[in-house]
Amino acid sequence: MWTLRRNRDTTWTPVGRRLPTVWSMKTKTLVVATVLAGSLAGTGSASATAGPSGDFDVTGYDITMDYRPDSRNLQGVTVVSAVSAESLRSLTLALDGPRVRSVEIDSQAARYTQSGEDLVVEPATPIGRGARFTVRISYDGTPGAAWLPTTSGGATAFEGGSSAWFPAHEDGHDKARFHLVATVPDGWGVVSIGREGAVRHEPGATTYDWTEPAADPDFIAVSVDRFTIDRSALADGTPVVNAYAPGLEAATRPLADRLPEILGFLSGRFGPYPFDAAGNVFVDVNDDGPGTSPQTRPVYLGAGNSQYMNIQQVVHEQAHQWYGVSVAPGQAEDGCLAECFASYATWLWDEAEGGADLDARYREQVEAAKGDSAFWQPLYRPGQLPGLNMYSKGPLALHALRRQIGDEAFGRLLKGWAQAHRGEYVGWPEFEAFAGRISGQDLTGFFQAWFRGATVPADGYL
Repeated sequence: MWTLRRNRDTTWTPVGRRLPTVWSMKTKTLVVATVLAGSLAGTGSASATAGPSGDFDVTGYDITMDYRPDSRNLQGVTVVSAVSAESLRSLTLALDGPRVRSVEIDSQAARYTQSGEDLVVEPATPIGRGARFTVRISYDGTPGAAWLPTTSGGATAFEGGSSAWFPAHEDGHDKARFHLVATVPDGWGVVSIGREGAVRHEPGATTYDWTEPAADPDFIAVSVDRFTIDRSALADGTPVVNAYAPGLEAATRPLADRLPEILGFLSGRFGPYPFDAAGNVFVDVNDDGPGTSPQTRPVYLGAGNSQYMNIQQVVHEQAHQWYGVSVAPGQAEDGCLAECFASYATWLWDEAEGGADLDARYREQVEAAKGDSAFWQPLYRPGQLPGLNMYSKGPLALHALRRQIGDEAFGRLLKGWAQAHRGEYVGWPEFEAFAGRISGQDLTGFFQAWFRGATVPADGYL
């Protein structure tokens, strides 16, 4: 799902996976911040950029939180483990919503300022280059704009909105160990990414434990609701957790029950499943809430809409575990590497599952779109964002590529790319070069026509 960044002046800029937008599947339009309307109404203008901050690499987030759905109050302590890349006189984390109460670096009190989403921390003495250190932040209050209320009284943190509920390093491409210990009142559940640990029941409260060995904050999410939670495993032992918010289980369990089949199909196309846990989370934020793809466990924000909560949506979001999360776009301009491929995965599913004639589908859609100039806008433009035609032109372009290089080479391309770049951030030009090597063809003209061009490709590429 393509999302937007909230700028310091409270405008929005599309940047990949950040704060939410809603893709309305009924109207095929981008409804900016629909799910955030209530939250943003009370958001004041952010202050000027905080002072300079040094470079550092986060190695771990250890988060303890207590959340009370009735009051929407969150109390949290996050310990950020990190390594300095240079001598640090200050460092900046992002925290939107809760107010910081104390900060310690290596158990010593540290000065801090919290301005807008910036938490700037100044150690008592500079941190030397290459030093390992920990920052312990205590905070409480109402989570930030990306903490979305559900119709059943719970909440879900939108993928890419980690700073709404814990202090995160959001300067990009910084994967770290993630460990969450979350306590909620009896009757409520907490589902996040990764493997589930022991569930502890205490008088009046329940505590959940979630761990993922390496995750970018952009691919982390957490959901709190009165869940029905199903626990199972894939044939290879990979744990599966499916969670259903109230009123959603009857309609969505049949989709969740097909997860082993879906992951088996996608593994056949893209190579082994890239993570050590799997599952789905079904909640209802609003009727047009999109499917999203946090690492290991997609969250469907509009699961109450039975017309659009279907098997294709599950296939699309699960496909992102390979194309979009494990192999992530290096820059926002590379978004086709996620959305074009996840969209085409549903075509491949329809072909294998129902015998769909993809050539006929392709010809019909090309013909229907020939007079629509917006449809043919580039899928890749250096320094510019791709448009929503990733979901429409994108699968057509990949089907044309499949026909250009042949089924055998295309199959090797899909699997080879996902495996060769597992765990990496990559750019579209790298994919073009990879496709040329796999196919043994000069694809310069093809990629210019289908991915970089803004008009209907010439007949030779159609």
